[in-house]
Amino acid sequence: MTFLQSPLGIKPLNATTIDLPDMIDAGSEQPQLSSAVLDMVPKSVRRPGFDVTHLKSGILHLGCGAFHRAHQAVITQRAIEAEGKKGLSWGIASASLRRPTTPDALEQQDGLFTVLERDATGTKAEIVGSLSEAFYAPADERGLVERLADPTTKIVTMTVTAGGYSLEPSSGRLLADDPEIQNDLSAERPVTTIGTLMQGLDAVRKAGQEPPVILSCDNLSANGDTVRQAVIDCAALKDDQLANWIERNVQFPNTMVDRIVPVTTEDDLRMAQDVLGVLDAAPVSAEPYLQWVIEDFEGERPLWEAGGAQIVSSVTPWEEAKLRMLNGTHMVLAYLGGLAGHATIAEVANDPLMVDFAMRFMLEEQAPTLSATAPDPSRYAKLLVQRWRNPALQHDVGRIGRNGSEKLAMRILDPLRENLKAGRPSPCAVLAIAAWIRWFALEDTSGTKVELNDPLTIELRDLCTTAGEDHTKLARAFLSIEEIFGPDIRDHEELVQELSCALSDLHHHDLRNVIAARLN
Repeated sequence: MTFLQSPLGIKPLNATTIDLPDMIDAGSEQPQLSSAVLDMVPKSVRRPGFDVTHLKSGILHLGCGAFHRAHQAVITQRAIEAEGKKGLSWGIASASLRRPTTPDALEQQDGLFTVLERDATGTKAEIVGSLSEAFYAPADERGLVERLADPTTKIVTMTVTAGGYSLEPSSGRLLADDPEIQNDLSAERPVTTIGTLMQGLDAVRKAGQEPPVILSCDNLSANGDTVRQAVIDCAALKDDQLANWIERNVQFPNTMVDRIVPVTTEDDLRMAQDVLGVLDAAPVSAEPYLQWVIEDFEGERPLWEAGGAQIVSSVTPWEEAKLRMLNGTHMVLAYLGGLAGHATIAEVANDPLMVDFAMRFMLEEQAPTLSATAPDPSRYAKLLVQRWRNPALQHDVGRIGRNGSEKLAMRILDPLRENLKAGRPSPCAVLAIAAWIRWFALEDTSGTKVELNDPLTIELRDLCTTAGEDHTKLARAFLSIEEIFGPDIRDHEELVQELSCALSDLHHHDLRNVIAARLN
């Protein structure tokens, strides 16, 4: 995945895929949000506790999407407020990598935007002003390499999705032969995330400067370690001395991020306008829950603890629990919920049968693979179900289920592999994989609400077409995709037969009966 590709999202529920500024009523007499109209906003709306016009950039962020703005930007705002004038050096220069819509809107609003915190009790609004700059990276005059190498850039954070790091899904290592990675080895303006980090750090090295700390905020297993290895591997393709320098000098702390942030809809724009009394072309909606766990590192950083972040010696227990119980089960609910005709995760999480299945999956299959220091699985599972049931968040099952070929490995397949080795049954994981495969078999089928979005859609649909109703052949074909499943699972005959049975059951029987049979 590169900076220049189109967004991989799907249509938000009850909204059209048009640019957010176009949703605003052009005939409205209300002014647009900016630092000049903050005094017009009702006192009930929280706003930045500092002068946003005095903010300086100390953080470079790659990926100016909704999650970043509802998560890191909020916590960084609290940190800036806590430090007073000193905190003003921690503004975020936020780069949109895919399209100019959001930075264009934010530029007109002095970087300000609204976070709508929504749950069953209502909506709370906060204006966030921690972005010192928002820009569209491909059209930026300076370029990301120069910005990364700027001595004022102390930290580089990223939300580019798990698929944005040019990694082989099953191994987590750099796709060294990827044409874009090869091109980035000598490009002045690299287009991949890893190529950008490599070239930027090379510029830092040549200038004799202290390198910035690199913080991935994506759902990758051991995200800091993984990105570090990918950058070193990329550097080694260009210059062994550069690779050695990065290995010795650059910090890549692991992190864990958590907040449910649905895609922005027309309703969010209307809500922001009603609450603020001014127009906001770039609001985001989110649940109240917010968590950021960061491994401690040397050097300067914002006082993120003031915003609720946790600075720890090892992020592994939190990361494992989140990836496997939250993200893994989120995908399970999406795939089964989509087949059941549910449109949103909230609908699925209010279906008792689906919740029973999710709890069984979390407590009997995912929890045994967690470390002893992980959060209490039972309490965590109940909290997750409560969060998923939030009726105020229209989290589309198709959006949660997208790009499964890139996400299954860490969230479902790694725990499944551990359970296989330990001799523990995994009927829920197998049915979830079968449900994911069923999405490809049902694409374009009359009456289905499933909407696919996956980089391997064409290839996987072709496998379904070729296998037809030979479910053993279909199971073997999918499990043989080493890019997704790795080299070992396809030889596990018992798993092949179990997946074949699950595929056959989904084809021949009512979904709810199939789920109930696994529970019994």
